[in-house]
Amino acid sequence: MSVSNETSLEPPILATNRSNSNTLGNDSADGKLNNTEMILKDKIEANPLDILGYIDLIRHYESTDQFEKGQEVYNKLHERFPLYSPLWVIQLKGNLLRDEFVYVEKLLAQCLSGSDIINNDLSLWMTYLDYVRRKNNLITGGQEARSIIIQAFDMVMNKCAIFEPHSSPFWNDYLTFLEAWKPMNKWEEQQKVDMIRRLYKKMLVIPFDNLETMWNKYIKWEQEINNLTARKFIGELSADYMKARSLYQEWSNLTTGLRRVSPVNINTCNKNNIPQIDQFTTDSDKKSSQSEQIQLWSRWIEWEKENKLTLSEENLNERLMYVYQQSIQYMIFTPEVWYNYVMYIPETDLMKRIRILNISIQANPSSPTLVFKLTECYELENNVEQIKKCYESAIDFLLKQNRLLQLIQNQAHDSDHIGNTDLVDVMSNKNSHLNKIKKQLTFIYCIYMNTMKRLSGLSAARAVFSKCRKLKNQLTHHIYIENAYLEFQNQNDHKTACKVLELGLKYFQNDGEYIIKYMDFLILINKDAQVKQLFETSLDKVEDNDHVKQIFKRMIGYESKFGNLNNVYALEKRFLSKYPNENLIELFTDRYRIQNENYIKRLELTYLYDLDKEKLKLLGSLTNKEGYSESVNKIRKRRRASVDEFEQETDLNKRQNNGPHIPNEIIDVLKVLPKRQYFKNTLLDPKNLIDFLVNQIEIPEH
Repeated sequence: MSVSNETSLEPPILATNRSNSNTLGNDSADGKLNNTEMILKDKIEANPLDILGYIDLIRHYESTDQFEKGQEVYNKLHERFPLYSPLWVIQLKGNLLRDEFVYVEKLLAQCLSGSDIINNDLSLWMTYLDYVRRKNNLITGGQEARSIIIQAFDMVMNKCAIFEPHSSPFWNDYLTFLEAWKPMNKWEEQQKVDMIRRLYKKMLVIPFDNLETMWNKYIKWEQEINNLTARKFIGELSADYMKARSLYQEWSNLTTGLRRVSPVNINTCNKNNIPQIDQFTTDSDKKSSQSEQIQLWSRWIEWEKENKLTLSEENLNERLMYVYQQSIQYMIFTPEVWYNYVMYIPETDLMKRIRILNISIQANPSSPTLVFKLTECYELENNVEQIKKCYESAIDFLLKQNRLLQLIQNQAHDSDHIGNTDLVDVMSNKNSHLNKIKKQLTFIYCIYMNTMKRLSGLSAARAVFSKCRKLKNQLTHHIYIENAYLEFQNQNDHKTACKVLELGLKYFQNDGEYIIKYMDFLILINKDAQVKQLFETSLDKVEDNDHVKQIFKRMIGYESKFGNLNNVYALEKRFLSKYPNENLIELFTDRYRIQNENYIKRLELTYLYDLDKEKLKLLGSLTNKEGYSESVNKIRKRRRASVDEFEQETDLNKRQNNGPHIPNEIIDVLKVLPKRQYFKNTLLDPKNLIDFLVNQIEIPEH
């Protein structure tokens, strides 16, 4: 069994064990289906943010004609991700295929109306148009049906299409619909011409793909209608068209690489077109890709704010809101994008900010950025209960993830199907995830505690800290340090603060970072005897050598400032006997730091100061060892990639020397295919084919 470096938060195999006990001696098809259903449900319960997990369950229900159960799963998805339009689209398309028009109408009302926070996506509106056109048959409905469909097209145009740079499918459909109209008299003929001309005037001043083709089509159409008036109408639009064309090219260059991919239907849903939660990913390439996408969305938004289309303030705001809504749809698990959207909403509309933040937290329940911003909004309303609820919900989610990872670790350790090497990989990845959860959990608890102190007083903060004490090994040392300073700031109460730090020492006596912070606090309150006692008792307990060195240097610096020179020399002697290879000048200059700055290096030994800066850039701080290891791994990957590239080039050169390596079967097919000269129109668009293969089909890795 091979285990990839990127290990997701996969659920424990609970359903398998449960189903095995229920189906002993029963090999019926129903038993197998129930087993599959339970496994998929357990997967969702373990990771409620895994959209593909829900999709798999829906596929299972639809494959067994249990459509009502599938709709229930869709409803759960919409409750958690109400602004993720592709989910609405695939559900609507599935129901339209089964002619469930009543249910489709209900779904459309849910996602497109009834609130100031609605979905605004072209694919969703196009699905709405499909529904309208199917409900209003032109053959039986005549002029009335045509009027309803045209109204629907106009609404979609004004709501969405005029803002969307990739809106050519809409404009093509609208134009084709009008062109297919066969007027019964001259009045209808003139009405058709006016409508088509009005559509062209609306379309050709907007930057969108396929604009040039539409312009050429418009010129030809005007000339066919009336060659005498064609020059006049074309001339009126020419300047605006040229501006729109250049703006689209500018936008296209600015957003090159922006991923806006959605599944065509439920059967094409896969990890390439459905957002994946990767909060605790260790893959530096994924982080880099996410960062790149955030930058591209930011560029688009900043470009829109320049208002190069010279829109009115109201229209510009609508256009910007559309781009923000698109960004949260495709970056649904990225808190920064949600935060930017919320901050664009005017401060006066506090309720809308709160609603958007609540929706964002459903997709990112443990995001400190979103949770803290929401608590700030509730604080403006003096709603302390909702503030508590925000913090508690985030904490509960993280605790659940923590328990899940520990359970997976235990199962992986006990499994007989995993080799030693793979087990090391699994344990390493899970430990990394657990450490990140612990840090995030501690951080949220720290801010929760400080917030309650500010809002409700010291007793409320102490109540939060008492919960933390029960978690023990599920939190990092930072909660004890934070609480100690909080107690100290409350009327200079250093006694309670010292008791808190002494309590933390029971759990973190081997943690050098905690010892250093404890020493700093004791130095701050001038507890000389306790500083020396902590130093002596910690030297043999701290496991990290780098931290031991820091503790030594902190004590040497303390004695140099507040003690005597003999003690300094004695400490230096002990330090050098333990670490004989340390640089003497480094040790000496560290003694004379002021305000945590080594001015001897900075002012005199500048080459050492510059060297320190280079080391920090390369290695990062001691608290960022994971980042350093990632950098090393990245360098190794590049080296391996270079070797692989060289080998591929060598193989390619060999093949080229031996002539083109094309299988005979392909050559035979090419021989019997008709020549391209026989086809007037393009039957297959290579770009669309490649996009479909890349985004709509998941190619197995093995």
